[in-house]
Amino acid sequence: MNTCRKIKKTAVMLLCCKKGSGDPVANAIYKLEPFYRLCVILFGAVFIHLTIGTYHTFGNMLPYMASYMRNYTDPNIRIEHMMWIPTFQGCFPFAMVIGGITSTKFTPRISAFIGCFLVTSSVALSAYAIQHSFTAFFVCYGLIFGLGTGIAYVTAVTTAINWAPDKIGIVSGIVAAGFGLSSSIFAPIQTWLVNPDNLAATKDGYFVQSELLERVPGLFTKLAIIYGSMQIIALIVVCDPPYRIRHSGLGSLSEFLFPSSSSSRQYSSVQYRPVRLEEQMKSSSNESLTNGSDSEGEYDPVFNENAEDMTHQLTSSEMLKSTTFYCLFLSLFCCSFYANMYYNLYKTFAESFIEDDFFIAMAFSIGSIVNAIARIGWGYLTDRSSFQISLSIATCMASVFLLTMPLTIELGKYAYLIWLCGTFICMGATHALFITATVKCFGTKNKANNYGYLILSTTMSGIFLAGVSQFYLNMIGYTYLFMITSIFPFVAFVSISCIQWTPQGKRVV
Repeated sequence: MNTCRKIKKTAVMLLCCKKGSGDPVANAIYKLEPFYRLCVILFGAVFIHLTIGTYHTFGNMLPYMASYMRNYTDPNIRIEHMMWIPTFQGCFPFAMVIGGITSTKFTPRISAFIGCFLVTSSVALSAYAIQHSFTAFFVCYGLIFGLGTGIAYVTAVTTAINWAPDKIGIVSGIVAAGFGLSSSIFAPIQTWLVNPDNLAATKDGYFVQSELLERVPGLFTKLAIIYGSMQIIALIVVCDPPYRIRHSGLGSLSEFLFPSSSSSRQYSSVQYRPVRLEEQMKSSSNESLTNGSDSEGEYDPVFNENAEDMTHQLTSSEMLKSTTFYCLFLSLFCCSFYANMYYNLYKTFAESFIEDDFFIAMAFSIGSIVNAIARIGWGYLTDRSSFQISLSIATCMASVFLLTMPLTIELGKYAYLIWLCGTFICMGATHALFITATVKCFGTKNKANNYGYLILSTTMSGIFLAGVSQFYLNMIGYTYLFMITSIFPFVAFVSISCIQWTPQGKRVV
């Protein structure tokens, strides 16, 4: 019997080599132990997200860009007009749907390259566009950047999930943490490059010092060089596994961090176990299913694509017919509205009572680090409980922080730092958890396309935010803006609470 088993395993290994991916990088990564191969994949995904996550530095860049264009390009430009740029920079219509299509049509590396090329090119072109017209700058730094971000974002995160489908929450949380951590790295760099003398803005949030304004176009060129260098390194390891993976082989996170002898034996060789022969061949299936495993409790990390459980995999058209999708759509709309509002206006609000550009940059950097850690934490909490519990906690906390944010004007800049960090912790749940909710509710097979349709809600919220900012911000002021915005995360909480069953009739977990 042992000899038969060995022959079967040898035959399966040869079959796997024949059927495996032709990507030598993917094959080399797959041969690593589960922890190390996941680290390599996450490195590539996080590095890409560090570059596209600079979308969140728009609030830091906003006073510099608006001040430059107001003085050199168009005197009629105001901060409120600039709010249309992040609307499309971070939520380009159908960008993530396009990313899902390109990652399916081509390889993930090609899809990610398309997205990264668009992002870096748009930043480089913005150095020229900002000197000529708002329209040209909007197209470059808004539309093209947004298109590239959507393609690269969804490709990187879904590729990482494919290597650890049993760790969707923690993996998406780590990748999203790279997106959030980006601003903590690049916001201080931007401030140091443009405002090394820590010059103060006016109470209206504009800079008038010529020595500062003249550095703005060159900033885009320097950032493009940095982004391109990082993306070239990351693209090397952006790839799908050579075989479809059922389990990462890591077990639970606590078992990996605090290994015992039993857990070590359980996962010691799981990464090298091939597809069982009975999953590839029809003969002797019953006997093999009974005796094919070496020990109880072990499982196969890879399996034949044809053997995948297709019962609960919804296509995009089927998803669009479910009420679950629209509950998630409304929740993401509300969450992205309050998050984008704060990301884009935190600095102009702070400058109304804090005359220290370096402190504001430092506060944003600390908040971004906290946000990145929170994304991982929210993902871990989701894996241990459910995305409903995590989002409910995050949205309720966000309502409290936003409602009381105007108090920081009287309490001072250090209180503002505390409120900023608290709000950033809540915002960390958005990107980390909604892709998890998409997979939990609609299945894994079409996750890229399905999440692409869901993310369209951020475009709608961005347009709504831009309209509010342009036409009503001066009228209502920051105090009432924060109070009104605090309603949105509470609405998201109510909408999430309505999701109890998946469209397939399974209890949401």
